[in-house]
Amino acid sequence: MREPPDYDAIEQKMWKENAGLVPKNLMIGDENIVKKMETYIRRFGYSFEVVFKKILHDKMFAAHFSKEPRRQGIHEKTAADWLVEEELVRNFRILPKSGINAYYIDSDGEIRMGMKNPPSKSLDFHWISGGIDFYASHKYTKEGGGNQDSQFKEMRNLLSYFQGSAEIDKALIIIVDGPYYTEAKMDDLRRFLRDRPPRSYACPIQDVPGILEEYSQ
Repeated sequence: MREPPDYDAIEQKMWKENAGLVPKNLMIGDENIVKKMETYIRRFGYSFEVVFKKILHDKMFAAHFSKEPRRQGIHEKTAADWLVEEELVRNFRILPKSGINAYYIDSDGEIRMGMKNPPSKSLDFHWISGGIDFYASHKYTKEGGGNQDSQFKEMRNLLSYFQGSAEIDKALIIIVDGPYYTEAKMDDLRRFLRDRPPRSYACPIQDVPGILEEYSQ
């Protein structure tokens, strides 16, 4: 079995890279950095000039104004890079997040493109394996909370909608990584799985190759 991605190490590496770019981006007037500076100034009462100079001359201080890797889609990109190396995956695509080319699961379980008022979040990946069109949604979550719990419900809804699918040439994989997804959470997701074509799955990324092997026989 292949080792899963080390999301934490990859995220920390990007944090450091982003931190190193802060002084340079500040000099060209990066809007995100300026907004963070304004928040800092409101909270602590320092002048813009003092904070500006501190960022340019103190790398540790500058790091507080760096861009968050999760807002750059680092976890999804990491998962995509891992999946595309799987030998049973062909024609791998990262799907659009929204718009006419995004894919959703409608309330009848059908996977459709470009819905105006989709009932579900958009799907993240598509590939072909064993003559089946695989659609996948990926989420990496460290810990619980309001937003994280909402994301969990989104994943559960995808599985719930797909229960009504009649498209036997397709399959759905909900890929969930991170310590948030305890055995209790996984049991909750598994309640909504289809065990007959078109099948659906909920698993961490390292289990995906084993699923695909079932279709290569």
